[in-house]
Order: sequence, then C-alpha cells, then structure tokens
Amino acid sequence: AVLAIEVVLVGLAEAYRTGLSDPVFDELTVGDVSPGGRFDPLGLAESGDLEELKIKELKHCRLSMFAWLGCIMQGLATQEGPIANWQAHVADPVHANVLTNAASGFGFY
Repeated sequence: AVLAIEVVLVGLAEAYRTGLSDPVFDELTVGDVSPGGRFDPLGLAESGDLEELKIKELKHCRLSMFAWLGCIMQGLATQEGPIANWQAHVADPVHANVLTNAASGFGFY
C-alpha cells in the first residue's frame, strides 16, 4: 500500500514538474522547480551551464551506484558489513584486505 501511494504521489509531482498536468497552485509555472524558482530560494543555481550540470549529476550518480555495488560485493565476499570490514582492516591491515579475501575465494564457495 505504501509503494502504491508513493508511486501516485511521485507520479503527480513529476507530472506537474514536466507540464503533463496543470499546476495545482496559480503561482507555480511549468519548470518552476529546477533549477531556480521556489526550489532555489537563495539564488544559488544561477551560476553554471545547466546542460553541464546535468551531465555532472549523471556522472556523480553513476559513480555512487558503482560505489554501492562495491559495498554489496564486499559484504557478499566477507559476510560482514562495511563498518566491520573497515574496523578489521584498521586493526590489522596486513591480514584484512582484498588479497586475503581473494586467497580464500572471496567467501563465495
């Protein structure tokens, strides 16, 4: 039920943002939310090329997805969480690293 409500609410917000649906409030216009408008009350989004910023955002998102994949693979390989792995590495960096996990088969078999 929560997922259905979220899909409806986010879908409505995106419809208003893109102009597929008329805005609910009279003072809002299509494209008012990014960048500038009510979304940027301090006027910080005025500098920079919008297309360049969109590309930078995509690159940062892809990099964060790749980093998250690394956290998941590390958890699968060691059967521990990232904080426990970090603590083990800080306590004994010679015996708790990627090479020691590779020697043991990364815990997959």
